Amino acid sequence: MSDIYFDSGVVVDVLSGHPKAVAELRRAKRAWLCRTSWLEILGAAPPSAREETERFLSNFSIREISPEIARRAANLRFERARIGLGAALVFATAQEHGGILVTRNIKDFPAATPGIRIPYLV
Repeated sequence: MSDIYFDSGVVVDVLSGHPKAVAELRRAKRAWLCRTSWLEILGAAPPSAREETERFLSNFSIREISPEIARRAANLRFERARIGLGAALVFATAQEHGGILVTRNIKDFPAATPGIRIPYLV
């Protein structure tokens, strides 16, 4: 089974108790985050929830952004001019490590995109 990488939107949904997001997280033997997603999630947490959020994020394995991931993200941005930098980095991280990206971001990742799983929409 491929490694499962989670986009920040799905993780935020888990933190909010969204049942489909929680089910997706439970499916993963080992849940991964790109450092970019970690930063987005923790950066958006209100001060009163920062410590709890950081503890929750410590349950994920984190992939740092390597030169190979940065190059792949740059290529994605060239190929898909409308994709945001964060989305490109997250997807490039999953691709570089042969993983599947679980996301609900259909703006940047149409459901038919190889390497993407969109388990639900909000």
